[in-house]
Amino acid sequence: MNPVRNSNSGKNKNMRQEPDISNGMNRRDFLKKCAAVGAGGFVLSNRALEVSIGARRPNFIFFLADDMGWMDATYNGGDIPTPNLDLLAREGAVLDQFYVQPVCTPTRGCLMTGRYPFKTDTLVRYAATHAGGMMIDERTLADALRQAGYWTVMLGKWHLGQWESEYLPVARGFDHHYGHYSALIDYFTHYRDEVLDWHRNGRPVIEDGYSTYLLADEFERLLDGYDGSKPFFFYIPFNAVHGPKQAPQEVVDKYIQLGHSDPKLAACVECMDIAIGRMVKAVQQHGLRDNTLVAFCSDNGGTKSRGNGQLKGWKSAYHEGGIRVLALMSWPGKIKAGTVVTEPLHIVDIYPTFVKLAGGSLQQPLPLDGIDAWATIAKAAPTPHDEIVHGPETIRKGDWKLIQGHAEYYNWKAEVTQLYNIAQDPYEQNNLVDQHPEIVAELDARLAYHATQARTPPERQKIPNFPVPVYGEDEQDMI
Repeated sequence: MNPVRNSNSGKNKNMRQEPDISNGMNRRDFLKKCAAVGAGGFVLSNRALEVSIGARRPNFIFFLADDMGWMDATYNGGDIPTPNLDLLAREGAVLDQFYVQPVCTPTRGCLMTGRYPFKTDTLVRYAATHAGGMMIDERTLADALRQAGYWTVMLGKWHLGQWESEYLPVARGFDHHYGHYSALIDYFTHYRDEVLDWHRNGRPVIEDGYSTYLLADEFERLLDGYDGSKPFFFYIPFNAVHGPKQAPQEVVDKYIQLGHSDPKLAACVECMDIAIGRMVKAVQQHGLRDNTLVAFCSDNGGTKSRGNGQLKGWKSAYHEGGIRVLALMSWPGKIKAGTVVTEPLHIVDIYPTFVKLAGGSLQQPLPLDGIDAWATIAKAAPTPHDEIVHGPETIRKGDWKLIQGHAEYYNWKAEVTQLYNIAQDPYEQNNLVDQHPEIVAELDARLAYHATQARTPPERQKIPNFPVPVYGEDEQDMI
């Protein structure tokens, strides 16, 4: 049954210990294999869900900001008014040690697969000219929820493939997509340089409007047509507050007059907060809020041009300022208002947490790195992680975090080996590498093990005849 009324809406080489399950399959065949594996797994019945979470299966909304810094929300001590995020934080849980990747693509890959990016060809961002995308044999969160009977919708920035149709959102588990494929766009024209990058379900869209507000418009339109036959999953990754940091001029002017240090960024944050408020209000107006889990985080830390409070580092760095981000989760009656979760969690945990709450199957050919974190978020349980792999040369095990001296990522270099006790030294001021060589050796060994789990991605080809009129190879003759 269609949940919307009258809607107008290659083979990859696997390495070492992860089995090669793709074997030349196309994506449809791969998903059939996932379904076959899942059929023998444990799928909760509706009655079992009533016992486990005390309600029918929840709806999910996951908001993702782009380049929002640690101090860019009022609830976390920032100087930009964010009343709607503040309300969600008060009504639910602030995830105070929530980790992502240092830049956008790998964070999105982690969210979509529940797996670390060195396994999915998402460790390195896709440039404007790149074809290809996240490995085809990866089962996505949207795949898993759709297989569990959910209506799956994505509104916003994808950045996991921008050319061949098999890498685009509607081929990766989403019933509906509206937004852009590539890394960044002009907020008003929806172009990336010379290339149009605004789409609805694999067709280019030429329209006026501020991208942040257009996403809220689409959400409201879809919800107005929602027939309630299926629970829903909305994934809403904004292009805000990423450069070129644009907003309606009157909002920018307000922050100029206030003497804000970055008026364009502040305006982007305010407009995003307004859009989030509109969408949550729409859910309330449709009587769905009590059964909707709303989550929010940033895809990486703030940029070098704006600090992350006392956290060391910024976007691109494996220091806390690059990977520890604003995050919250709200579900009335299921997550106690005013909760602060101080246990370390990682964005790979969203996949298993949502799928289990949905009554779906986690049985699949490629093993997850994420762990169901619901007990940590809702019941004050300890973190389910013994360790978190931040990157190929950076790992957290317990309170200890190691950054190997040869680590580098885009414009950041570690330069020296660094060992921090994050519980005692969250701002990474005291390098204890000389005092604890045994811990360094232990963590080096763990990173060496995880290196054996990496998969060699295919060579990235260039989009033919670039620049093209529009991203998406099947869309070239539609404008």
